[in-house]
Amino acid sequence: MQNRIKKHQVQHPLLQKYIKFFWELHIDHIELNHRLIPQRNINMRINLSDTPHSVCRGNDEKLLEDVYFLGLQNKNTNAQLKLNGRVDVMGICFRPYGMFPFLKMPVSEFSNQLYGADEVGFKIAPRVRERLQAISGTACRLAILEEELLSVMDDSMQSLDKFQPIFKVLETEKPLQLNDFSQRNNIHIRQIERLYTKYIGLPHSSYTSLNRIHCALNQLLRAEHNKLSDIAFDNDYFDQTHFINEFKRYTGDTPKSFIRQQNSILQIGKLS
Repeated sequence: MQNRIKKHQVQHPLLQKYIKFFWELHIDHIELNHRLIPQRNINMRINLSDTPHSVCRGNDEKLLEDVYFLGLQNKNTNAQLKLNGRVDVMGICFRPYGMFPFLKMPVSEFSNQLYGADEVGFKIAPRVRERLQAISGTACRLAILEEELLSVMDDSMQSLDKFQPIFKVLETEKPLQLNDFSQRNNIHIRQIERLYTKYIGLPHSSYTSLNRIHCALNQLLRAEHNKLSDIAFDNDYFDQTHFINEFKRYTGDTPKSFIRQQNSILQIGKLS
């Protein structure tokens, strides 16, 4: 199943600010039971086939809406996505702060939750799905997605405009302590934390840990290092034990066991 997911660039400049890429997954028939591990970007999935998607936590199984998304998580929830049949999915990978302009409510309300679009009042979802089902060409489908998203996007949020450069600096300058950044830029730490919670859904420290584990996970999936200690060093973990403990907290498994089982969508399609 490797590399069946295809990524597509966002064309409209306004959408590029909030959406990292679109993606699609098509499989004629498969019995899929993959773990949902915490991701650093909210992905909205649009099920275009008649195959139902459901999420299972222990003995509790819930049928999902045809358009659904998983909020950012700060822990492993032992959830698995299950489906059996034809797969035809279009996906939207938002930037970490990118979902707010479309839902217009604090993203923290969705943390550690899997919601259907109807549950959160994303009213265009049924129409988008119907329009996408009516055609088969990827280019046409992507054009419809962009048109519909532009129709509900609010790009007039000044506080979000102020947060984006803060986020980019804190994400890219490593190691960077929040106290140092706060003093250097005369921004109170509590204000930064409120912005993170509102637009990303997690406090700064939680998102930093989530982002770090994904950087390490991508190195692991791409076999960029032979030793776990090298991955730990590259991503500023104290040592290999620290990395393994963090990995288990987010995925519920050790790195070696995770790779061996091959049951995460990240492994299915290298979707980072």
